[in-house]
Amino acid sequence: MTRYLQRFADELKRFADRLGDRFSRERRALYEQLIAAGPRLNERTLGHRHMTIVHGDAHFWNCFVPKDGADGDVLLFDWDSWRLDTATDDLAYMMAMHWYPEFRQRAEKPALDHYHAELVASGVRGYDRAAIEDDYRLSVLWHIATPMWQASINVPPVIWWNNLERIFMAVDDLGCRDLLA
Repeated sequence: MTRYLQRFADELKRFADRLGDRFSRERRALYEQLIAAGPRLNERTLGHRHMTIVHGDAHFWNCFVPKDGADGDVLLFDWDSWRLDTATDDLAYMMAMHWYPEFRQRAEKPALDHYHAELVASGVRGYDRAAIEDDYRLSVLWHIATPMWQASINVPPVIWWNNLERIFMAVDDLGCRDLLA
């Protein structure tokens, strides 16, 4: 088991102890399945194909948005969590972690379609729309760890608990559990 997956398993135990009976056996089992499948699931990123710089904390509080009616780009700031990874990690964090189901289900596919169109327009080849969908679902699944890590560094429960609920709804909506089979 990689060092990251061992840390994940150790933190899962602390998280489960902290939550007690508020943490269902079903959810704990999903975490354990993810850890067990981790080496296989990580093969995607070990090849370093179709990787980019990711922000690592891409949410609306870390964006400068032009005023209504003004021209300009959305700018991300607070880059202290950046890394090389699949771009869908930022997309999953922004959409699956922070958007409630009704809006996510309406806006998610068009956002992923737009992202893919921008990649193609920018010259990216060999990364089709189906590959983005696969990477996105995998990113969503890995993000079940995010609220656990947030709790471990004392992010207020009003943030990490809502993130936990939204990410689990996205996992179920997108069939992410199938990736563990």
